Amino acid sequence: MTTPHVLVVEDDPSVRGLLQTLLLAEGYDVAVASDGLAGLVKASSHKPELILLDLMMPDLGGIRVLEELRGDPALADVPVIVVTGKVEAVPGLRQVLGENSVFAKPFGVTELLSRVAEVTGGPGPDGDLERREEPDR
Repeated sequence: MTTPHVLVVEDDPSVRGLLQTLLLAEGYDVAVASDGLAGLVKASSHKPELILLDLMMPDLGGIRVLEELRGDPALADVPVIVVTGKVEAVPGLRQVLGENSVFAKPFGVTELLSRVAEVTGGPGPDGDLERREEPDR
């Protein structure tokens, strides 16, 4: 089983770093992009199993990135989880992406990681192995 590749597209360096750290700690292969255009380029060059996408970014916003992804036959089937501070957009996006694929900031870490595992099939065997080898306390 290969380690799932997750792409984080987020312009806020602190949120991007947090998501990257959380996902790496879980055992995922993680790539990051600081804007929508860079995210599309990275998704095209190395197709991810999942994209975590912010909505409000300076160049291409998240909605435009979603449209571009869905219009590209090679990327149209990549699952997207939106993580956004734009609370008013959450209900409409949940209708499009699904109830469990839109998280408003601040998001619950446990809930987000659970959804990422559900979508990707979980982290690779290394992440699981590390958790099993921890001694009981």
